[in-house]
Amino acid sequence: MYRKKYKIWLNSQYVDVELKEELKKIEKIDIEIEDRFYKDLEFGTGGMRGKIGAGTNRMNFVTVGKATQGIANYLNDKYTNQEISAAIAYDSRHMSKEFAARAACVLAANNIKVYLFDSLRPTPELSYTVRYFNCKAGIVVTASHNPPEYNGYKVYDEFGGQVVKDADNIIDRIKEVKLEDIKSTEFENNEKIQIIGKDVDTSYINEIKKLSLRDSVNKDINIVYTPLHGSGNKLVRRLLEEMGYSNVFVVSEQEEPDPEFSTVESPNPEDINSFELAIKKAENVRGDIIIATDPDCDRVGAVVLHNGKYLPLNGNQLGALLLSYILEAKSEEGTIPSNSAIVKTVVTSEVANGIAAKYNVTVFDTLTGFKYIAELMQQFEENKDYSFLFGYEESYGYLAGTFVRDKDAVIASMLICEMAAYYKKLGKTLIDILGEIYEEQGYFIEETVSLNFTGIAGQSKMKSIMEYFRENKLNSIADKNIPAIKDYKMSSSFNLVEGTTKKLDYPKSDVLKFCFEDGSWLVLRPSGTEPKLKVYFSIKGKNKDCSLKTLEKVKGEILSIIERIQINF
Repeated sequence: MYRKKYKIWLNSQYVDVELKEELKKIEKIDIEIEDRFYKDLEFGTGGMRGKIGAGTNRMNFVTVGKATQGIANYLNDKYTNQEISAAIAYDSRHMSKEFAARAACVLAANNIKVYLFDSLRPTPELSYTVRYFNCKAGIVVTASHNPPEYNGYKVYDEFGGQVVKDADNIIDRIKEVKLEDIKSTEFENNEKIQIIGKDVDTSYINEIKKLSLRDSVNKDINIVYTPLHGSGNKLVRRLLEEMGYSNVFVVSEQEEPDPEFSTVESPNPEDINSFELAIKKAENVRGDIIIATDPDCDRVGAVVLHNGKYLPLNGNQLGALLLSYILEAKSEEGTIPSNSAIVKTVVTSEVANGIAAKYNVTVFDTLTGFKYIAELMQQFEENKDYSFLFGYEESYGYLAGTFVRDKDAVIASMLICEMAAYYKKLGKTLIDILGEIYEEQGYFIEETVSLNFTGIAGQSKMKSIMEYFRENKLNSIADKNIPAIKDYKMSSSFNLVEGTTKKLDYPKSDVLKFCFEDGSWLVLRPSGTEPKLKVYFSIKGKNKDCSLKTLEKVKGEILSIIERIQINF
């Protein structure tokens, strides 16, 4: 089958010459042809993402055109006899600008007006832009923090969130598109394509400023910032400057867009190694806090100066700090609505529940992927039963406010700096505040292990691992009882003590959550955007040493089981 697809592309008049030349070079490399054509790029938790190159399983002008044509067909069918518009943004990656232009030309050829940014922009600004122009859809060309050889494509609905409800419909429409069905038109002087930029930036920044909780805080804090060669540089710096932070030091080596991300092994703030240059900068300027945004500026990480050392905060810790800060400030103002809600994902630490309970705020869990948080936000708005205050996920994604419907590192950067400045005035660091939270709520420690499973064989191994754990339900691990297992693929929660089953009211997703007696848990989840099996650990203990020992024991045993499954595969 993959050989047949290869020949179709090689002989098709709808595949450009450059891609054909690339395919000719691998004509005798069967394993390479198989990897490129054994499937089409799929939409996961973050849309479509893959290596740049020729083939159905790659990001290229054909796959971008096919996806966009499918979306155009979907939009024209759904909004019959209506004026349809879509917004498009892109990041600093290889081919991002070109793929964005390709998508614009396809939409324009299908009589859809396009608002296209004049240069790279943060992904969350695209979400804002969809709402700003009352668009029916949005597209961002980005692969987030993936390696340089990757690019991707995210699709947004009319509310500014990544598509959830109609995702299957859109995927079906994309699958129906044949190469000869892809329409396109000229880019230059096209009345259907409107270039946008500064006006949207200013509106977006002004909305973010309104989210400040303590704008009068003393801004005497040294901030080191790195955009990691991505799209956050201009807007994050502009926002901090307009908010009155004058001591912002940018890591010059990582300031400019660079699709190779040449100064880091991975442009991911989840990786402490990505902070190496920023920490050196901070040591020179006596930085109080370091913030780093990923290439499309939807995730942000932080490192804090504490007792003379620079200590990183993981995504759960930073989320807990932001949640505590927001609720504390709003409580002082008396502005917490009685129906307030916090939304987090099922792989995010339970410490949020304790913090929210102090202020009588409801916590909702969603599946992994910020699109599910955005979906709940929209439900709250339509039903008027809850008021959204804050949403976050362990993978360094945070959102306050409702004018954006995706994780937003621009918003989060401002709140992190304000929070750090406020506590500095009280003589405390964010590490001190985190310690106070743990003292009150119990010591939570989290870790995520990503196991690589590339190619067809890797996909089969991941499937067999998940099947094993479904069929052989763990009732204990590392001397800890597991009274309940939640299987989001089967929409079932199993009580292993009572032998009962309850229905889970979530969309189906290949996720298994093992819940321990003390509130600790571990989760197995194949990534929706990368060829990886992710194993999430969240351990609650009396103190740090206790939690660390339990974590190492649980981690060792579960990884040993996974290794045995692979050996027997």
